[in-house]
Amino acid sequence: MSTVSFIIPTWHYYADPFKHQPYWELYYATQIKKKGFDVNVIDLRMEKKDSFVETINNIPQRDFYFYWIFKTGDAKELYSVVKLLKKKYPESIHAAGGTHVDMCQTECKRHFDCIIVGPGENSFVNIINDAREKSLSDVYSENYNSVPFANTYFPDRSFLAKKFIVTNKLFDQYDDIKGTLTYFSRGCMFKCAFCTYNVPSYLQIKSPEMIRKEIAYLKDEYEIEGILVKDEVAISPNNKISTQVLNAIGESEIVWRGQTTTKATYDQLVMAKESGCLELAVGVETVDDGVMKIINKTWQSEKNIKEYIENSKKLDIKVKICLILGLPGEPRNILDKTIRFLEETEPDYASVSGFLPVPGSPIYKDYKKYGIKYIDKDWDKYSHLLFRFSDEEEVGLPFEYEQDTTWGKSFTRDEIKHNIIETQRWLDARGMIY
Repeated sequence: MSTVSFIIPTWHYYADPFKHQPYWELYYATQIKKKGFDVNVIDLRMEKKDSFVETINNIPQRDFYFYWIFKTGDAKELYSVVKLLKKKYPESIHAAGGTHVDMCQTECKRHFDCIIVGPGENSFVNIINDAREKSLSDVYSENYNSVPFANTYFPDRSFLAKKFIVTNKLFDQYDDIKGTLTYFSRGCMFKCAFCTYNVPSYLQIKSPEMIRKEIAYLKDEYEIEGILVKDEVAISPNNKISTQVLNAIGESEIVWRGQTTTKATYDQLVMAKESGCLELAVGVETVDDGVMKIINKTWQSEKNIKEYIENSKKLDIKVKICLILGLPGEPRNILDKTIRFLEETEPDYASVSGFLPVPGSPIYKDYKKYGIKYIDKDWDKYSHLLFRFSDEEEVGLPFEYEQDTTWGKSFTRDEIKHNIIETQRWLDARGMIY
């Protein structure tokens, strides 16, 4: 029987890589396991940099090593894993899929024996079968339309020890709640110029039956009391769909938090509250309407952001807003505007990220149009989480603007850092960061 290992990267850019779980690695390992193959999951998150090579060299031989590169920040590290394992086990086959692979196919072909473009449910299994028949292809491509997410098996969490699945850190701002994360949909219908997570370009949503089954599994096997719903849009703009999903969650009698958009209506927020929702994060991104236009988010304005926040507060749903500093077109007073907006709207929490021109995004593809002079392709620098946990935390901003752009004088990298640090300090002083 063919043997398979799915490898989880170290997630070196997270202050605590164990706060979240490797959903997609577990998800695809489950799909392979259901087809009868011998598959395990190798977790590199606990490894220190000084022992990394030794750890890789101690990985046992398998016929296949699979990877799901969801974030570009993991790419360079996983390329090095492949190189080390190929040297040790030259007959083994390495294959990868995920957002970074979709967007950087030519580069990834140089590192892996084959790549997956699109969803991996069938492609990983096809790779195993084709390798047996000596007919391995370079690229395995499938359209998301042909792989309905609605009724696929949810991840088998038993690939990892319980302590890596259950954590009380996801809800520690509320209570001592045993939590984990999951996805009830994948994709996004919006086309923000800075983003690549609209793959597919619509929401593929789990059926209510599968949502109930997964939550029941998590409660029975892991005594889960709360769930972080990691969907890009946890409350679908489609009222019929959002009603089905929220009813399924509500019937399960757990609490949850997730991310949605400011298009969520008051009635939808009422249903969310009744289903056990404690908190919703929204991608406000910027407080400047001019920048909102540049990043192709004109469906959102200061007016509807404030209305969303007011509606959430009425229902006692905690509000977390997500902001990005360093976006193209920012006015020189963006720091003051951001602080003033926070003072006026009084969200409960906020997260501030540094702008990241990720491969495949509209801004990355046509960066000169957005006033960018240079993009550093050292993928290890591709984390948007800067200075959230310390003033020394610097692994992002891998780009530089032209000094003069179509919207006026731009910010230097040092000025963007300053704006991020000052905003983080303002939030931290008010207990608004977690």
